[in-house]
Amino acid sequence: MRIGFSGHETFVCRHSWLKKGYDFVLQGQSFSQEDAVVRLGVGKNMVTAIRFWLKGFNILDTTSEQPTELGTRLFGSYDPYLEDSASLWLLHYSIIKNERVFISNSFFNQFLKEKNEFTREQLISFLKRKTEEHDQKYLSDKTYESDVNVFLRTYHRSDDGKADIEDETANLLIELNLIRPFTRPALTEKTTQWFRVIRESRDDLPLEIFCFAILDNYGCQIQSIGFKDLLEGNNSPGNIFCMTERGLEEKLKELAEVRPDEYNYNETAGNRVLQVKRQIDKWEVLNRYYA
Repeated sequence: MRIGFSGHETFVCRHSWLKKGYDFVLQGQSFSQEDAVVRLGVGKNMVTAIRFWLKGFNILDTTSEQPTELGTRLFGSYDPYLEDSASLWLLHYSIIKNERVFISNSFFNQFLKEKNEFTREQLISFLKRKTEEHDQKYLSDKTYESDVNVFLRTYHRSDDGKADIEDETANLLIELNLIRPFTRPALTEKTTQWFRVIRESRDDLPLEIFCFAILDNYGCQIQSIGFKDLLEGNNSPGNIFCMTERGLEEKLKELAEVRPDEYNYNETAGNRVLQVKRQIDKWEVLNRYYA
């Protein structure tokens, strides 16, 4: 995947921005036009940020800048105002799978395999290492720090006393409660903020969103997928939704019980496999949920 940083102008995606930007494009408007600031009712840098997040979440196509199928279905039909937490899980999956926002994809697919308790400095060091591995020049420290700060604030409300509480609460994916700050006893007088991501069973993750993620990532024509790949593979539900091994297994069993005509979950001689009995339209899965 392409390594890229910045583009968000240091703005976290607000809860209303994707719908605002989607409607703007649907009206035949362009982010590059002079009156975009007036039409969107935000500052110039925010216009750039909205455009960035629309592409990052795969609501707009990166080339044509027209709504994708996900954008059209989610904001044109399913849940325009993101009132259902299932839509937030769907967007969380989409920004990682889309691979346009490097920090989102690499954090859930790679960084968490190294450590699930971390500091900002450790995450910045990881990003610098990935930059070097891809034979790219280091960017300024400010660029890395900005990406990390925006990423963390996407998932948790800043409690440093400087941020506007109302603005922080409006940040898009806070409700998922995936990244949590905690206090670790300091060995020195200097206090370092720590963060934690805990794998859970994800009982609150709707089965249809879980199923959509599998079909979208592995292809609607897939016939069988190994449990380990579902738990640890690139863009797997285990990685993206931070699921425990047991939680993933329970979700797969539930999937086979609820849709026995479509799925079967086998455990033979320690080999756990999800079998897909027929070709399934991933969008029909979402239609069932949002109906």
